[in-house]
Amino acid sequence: MELVQKKSTVQIASQAIIDFLKEGEIKPGEKLPSEVEMSKRLGISRATLREGYRQLETMGYINLVSGRGAFVAESKNGIVEEVSNYFRLNSGKMRDYLEVRLSFDAQAAKLAAERRTDDEVILLEAYQRDFEAAVVKKDNVLMASLDAKFHEKIVDMAHNELMTALEKLINFYFSQLRQTSFLLDEHANNAIEPHRAILSAIRKGDGELAAQESLKHMQQSLSDICGC
Repeated sequence: MELVQKKSTVQIASQAIIDFLKEGEIKPGEKLPSEVEMSKRLGISRATLREGYRQLETMGYINLVSGRGAFVAESKNGIVEEVSNYFRLNSGKMRDYLEVRLSFDAQAAKLAAERRTDDEVILLEAYQRDFEAAVVKKDNVLMASLDAKFHEKIVDMAHNELMTALEKLINFYFSQLRQTSFLLDEHANNAIEPHRAILSAIRKGDGELAAQESLKHMQQSLSDICGC
């Protein structure tokens, strides 16, 4: 378990506690180490630890018993609950990411439609086929990888070196967001038709339509993840 820097927020401390619970050292129903020990493990104050505990109790990860301490919840959260908790802890980062993509992806799609080659379209089609196959298999890690490749390829097709560099940086930094989002079937399925529409517009060479479809895709993603 990695130490949390003293400047970390309660949200980061909460995530560190979740990571600790997932290591399985403490089983459901068992008591967590003392506040003093947990504070030392995480490198945070006891006050911050208590705030983190209160947040995790509302999420269903732990139970706080007055005079006895914190206990791992008996029943584990399902996938939907776990993903919802991840989004709750990282909502600010994800909103920032998707707001940037609203304009970035639309412009990239427009340029891709206007500048693409036939070979590039063929490769983009292959990424989309593989993505849809990964959705059927419910492989969120593979979905995340192929989704990243799909969007990276669109930016490559814009033939703008700076945009290509920025896209790789964005995809690297938010890889965990993609993997977590695709744990939910609804999120994965919601990406299929928008991808097809963007691909179709690029194939036709219709830059304006490609931009519109890309914008709709990002707006749907923003709605799925942040409820915006």
